[in-house]
Amino acid sequence: MLSWFLIGILVGLCIRCIVKPHKIVFDVLSSPILIVMRVVRWLLAKFVNEHVKNFIKKIVHWFIDNRKIRLQKRQNIFRYYWYLWLLSPVILLVLVLVLAFTTGVLEGLKEI
Repeated sequence: MLSWFLIGILVGLCIRCIVKPHKIVFDVLSSPILIVMRVVRWLLAKFVNEHVKNFIKKIVHWFIDNRKIRLQKRQNIFRYYWYLWLLSPVILLVLVLVLAFTTGVLEGLKEI
């Protein structure tokens, strides 16, 4: 009688430890919303890797190349990038206005 009791406990433990975790993993992997989220995450990662990183690399290389030119002309940073120093408040203002406009549009869409 004791051996059947131990076998029953062992079978129950095997089912709990092996079958149920696989069922949970299968349910999670086959969930439709999770599949969509994985695809969206993959597409965003692909976009970031291709476009955003290349954009940042172009900006960095532009500054590196202009540094070589600036050093050849023996000009300091303020003299070489004077237009960026003058335009930086305008650029920041435009960024703030675009952010405010986008926030307003998104808030307006929530009310509809």
